Amino acid sequence: RLAFPSMLLAATGPLRVLGLQVELHAGQTEANLARAEALIRANPGHRLYVLPELSSHGYCDEVLSQLDPTRPERPAQDAESGSVTAFFCRLARDVDAHISYGFLRDAGAGRTCICQAVVDPRGQLVLAYDKMHLCDMGDCSEIAHGCSPGEGELGVFECDGVRVGVTICYDLRFPELYRALAWDAGCDLILHPAAFVRDATFPMYHQFVATRAVENGVYLLSVSYAGERFGSSVACPPWIGDVPGLAAPLAAASLGTAEGVLPLVVEPRHLEAVRRAYPYRRDVHPRLRAPPAQGDRRLQRERRVG
Repeated sequence: RLAFPSMLLAATGPLRVLGLQVELHAGQTEANLARAEALIRANPGHRLYVLPELSSHGYCDEVLSQLDPTRPERPAQDAESGSVTAFFCRLARDVDAHISYGFLRDAGAGRTCICQAVVDPRGQLVLAYDKMHLCDMGDCSEIAHGCSPGEGELGVFECDGVRVGVTICYDLRFPELYRALAWDAGCDLILHPAAFVRDATFPMYHQFVATRAVENGVYLLSVSYAGERFGSSVACPPWIGDVPGLAAPLAAASLGTAEGVLPLVVEPRHLEAVRRAYPYRRDVHPRLRAPPAQGDRRLQRERRVG
């Protein structure tokens, strides 16, 4: 018996997800949206498409330096009424799938957040998650450019009966967030849209992804940009190697630096086998698995915008 219930284990079949490692076009929103649409339409048959961090604008200093609230042409938009969301709402209805995309969100009062949103096949916004942890190390300078962190609400939505968590790039370094999504919120898949620059921190990229997936017994899809400074998007199962009861070992898959797509299939049988064979959730000390305090508002559940 699993200590933490999973929605997915009651699901009827696998969930097909596709990561889109697109090229970065700095500040060219229309070009970025058009390329995302082209890749999605060229790869039909998936229920969830995932784009990188700030995919609509392109993650770079050139874009982040425009966050001054006094500028007349700031790239930040409202999550519900902005043109980027309107674009993906139309596209999601057309392709009958969920789409997760990144943009700069105008949070009001001069605040701008790095946001990853999700629209569903009905063309409705169901999640707008603001990046909790801002990066100011290596080649990143989000705080220096004036980005504001999210207020601490978890990003969770449902896709075909599967509970999915959303994190953004530097969030990967904080195991508490992943445990909250997997163990408290019951997520079986966690998305990690990123702009993982090949700086001094890059050699640990895949190790962090594998650790977060395996220690929590979840699937993890990390999607970065194409190009020599980025690349290496990775899809990780809940275990790497042999699992009793499964015919073949589980393995991560990754891309190089070229533009491309990265499929991931969330398979209920594999999750069940992994959690039975490697029962971290069952064996954790009771003091470390206390439920969230009553009234804890961290969980930002699926939104209904009508």
